[in-house]
Amino acid sequence: MDPMKPRSDCLTHAEVELEAWLERSRSDPAQEPAFFRRMLESTVYAHAPASDDSGKLRLVQFRHPDGFDAIPFFTSMAKARFAASSAVRILELAGRELLSATRGATLMLNPNDGGAVLYPEEIKTLLETGFLARVEKSPSGELQVRPAQNAPAWLGAAIGACLQGVNFVSAAYILETCPMSAKEQPSGLLICLVAEMAFAERAARLVMTAIQPLCAGLNCVIDLAIYDISQPLPEHLDDPELSPVFKKSRLD
Repeated sequence: MDPMKPRSDCLTHAEVELEAWLERSRSDPAQEPAFFRRMLESTVYAHAPASDDSGKLRLVQFRHPDGFDAIPFFTSMAKARFAASSAVRILELAGRELLSATRGATLMLNPNDGGAVLYPEEIKTLLETGFLARVEKSPSGELQVRPAQNAPAWLGAAIGACLQGVNFVSAAYILETCPMSAKEQPSGLLICLVAEMAFAERAARLVMTAIQPLCAGLNCVIDLAIYDISQPLPEHLDDPELSPVFKKSRLD
């Protein structure tokens, strides 16, 4: 693919529209899935090695501070140029083309602006169904927990299925919860993952991507917590009455 021809750093109309969608998603996280669906049909920009003449699509990766490799891509030519060096050239692609060509990789949008990370499992689902899970971080509060008595059977099955073959999650549990300060509130559900902390966000997004499309008729709140695989299990997960809905095989 040929490098983009030089032009001014003024945003095109299409870039302005995409940036506007991005800003809406930042101010309202509920708009993030709509932004990424829009991004699939928009032009985005990526870095390729300047000296590569293989004729194949080869893109530059960088090491994310959390320790994984990611392919950067950008919503505008100006942002791609700002992050470029003399060792790269800038390619112009449709968002769907970029994500399809890089399946299995992790991508990061506008990394210099603290942009969003897209993990392989999210990209697969976004391409195939247009769905992107909403994952919102919230401060951890005190909860009373117990082994789940009324969790739907499909929930454990969906969690177990999505974690098959994953090497950074060792176990998953479902608990029932009740806030300490509001015992009259209906019980909720808490998914607990025991995982490598370097992959904590990916593990959370993997599970939420699998279960959110199935939750439309579920009338309760589902929270998710991650526990460090290198540490002893907390007391509430060490309950002999509690069985995991997923446990990593020693052969995985």
